[in-house]
Amino acid sequence: MSLVVIGLSYRTAPVEIRDGVAVLPQALDAVLQYFSSVPEIVECAVLSTCNRSEVYCVATDIHAARTAVIAGWNEQSGLDTDALGQHTVVYRDAEAVRHLFGVACGLDSMVMGEPQIAGQVKEAGAAALSMGTSKTVLNRLFRTATEVSKRARTETEIATGAVSVSFAAVELAKKIFGNLEGHTALVLGAGEMSELTARHLTDNGVKSLLVTSRTLARAQNLAMRVGGRAISWDEGIGSLHGADVVISSTSAEAYVLERHHVAAAMQKRNNRSMFLIDIAMPRDIDPVVGDLYNVFLYDLDDLESVVGANLEKREIEADKVNTIIEEEVENFSAWINSLSVVPAIVALRGHFQSFMDSELAQARLSEFSDEQRAQVTNLMRRFMNKVLHKPVTRLREAGEEEDGGAYVAALSYLFDLVVEDIEIEKVRNS
Repeated sequence: MSLVVIGLSYRTAPVEIRDGVAVLPQALDAVLQYFSSVPEIVECAVLSTCNRSEVYCVATDIHAARTAVIAGWNEQSGLDTDALGQHTVVYRDAEAVRHLFGVACGLDSMVMGEPQIAGQVKEAGAAALSMGTSKTVLNRLFRTATEVSKRARTETEIATGAVSVSFAAVELAKKIFGNLEGHTALVLGAGEMSELTARHLTDNGVKSLLVTSRTLARAQNLAMRVGGRAISWDEGIGSLHGADVVISSTSAEAYVLERHHVAAAMQKRNNRSMFLIDIAMPRDIDPVVGDLYNVFLYDLDDLESVVGANLEKREIEADKVNTIIEEEVENFSAWINSLSVVPAIVALRGHFQSFMDSELAQARLSEFSDEQRAQVTNLMRRFMNKVLHKPVTRLREAGEEEDGGAYVAALSYLFDLVVEDIEIEKVRNS
């Protein structure tokens, strides 16, 4: 029995392959049922995001599991199985555990340390558990992965610092104003970058978000999506003095904000600080605007410099995260290894339980009251548990160290035990 990951990601497969095998939420249950119906797959879970599609299995035959997964992808996407196979990677046992823990911590993401993947891992584990395709091993694996990601974010700075231009813009604004609650923001332009930045602004509590574009309908659509208020272009330029934060991202060929625009606005606002972020290319705001008193102007180069520095910090933090991961991989692997001795523990306890039941049956307890018989039975049970405690503990420890087989053989010989394979679900009760 092996723990296996069969998957592909942005590191191994182009977007057209990833798109083909991506699992939509409404199709997840059917996909889990499909893979769990494969005889060699005992447990399964599916992690599917825009950057990866991975099937986590407890399998009796790794090759058969891989073949089944690729066949399932082929059936879903129509993509050639050979092409799918070329882009597929397989991790097993400790490497599989290490891989999922790294994924959950954001170490394998396109943007290192991004937090969304931790939630996606948690949801994948919960979905498989709900469907009954995740049992003892995968349930514990995914729960542990979530705990490891929490440790990484608590004990390191892997997820701190802005690593996107839009987020960096808002983080810089917060450094100037302390926080954005009670402040007004003006967004010039209604493109994708404007929307991303506007969402970050609303997430950080701006009091008022004004959106303008040369095409009013586009401004209205964006304002509706981000919870802002759309105004005409002329009104936007005319109300510049009321904005503490200005985000500009248009496709204009010339500057849309020049020195005289901002100078007039600053005079009206009594030179209170104004933060302008120019994320357009070519630039929207004349660079000389930054020379005005209490005006803070940042452009794409400034923001990308911040992003680059933060990414470098995350690379350094990744070493600390890997230390946490290795510790948790060792713990999980020890638990997995200990499962190999569970059948022997079950057989040993069963042997002593049968012996105890036989002796109690032969004892002359008919003259005892129900309470007295219960006391005798409990006494025997406590005695059995005390006798077995040390051997069972030693057996579990031996299993964690991968040398449980010798102990199992010795116990089987000494007590004439019949050690049979048992369903892994019985681990919970042993």
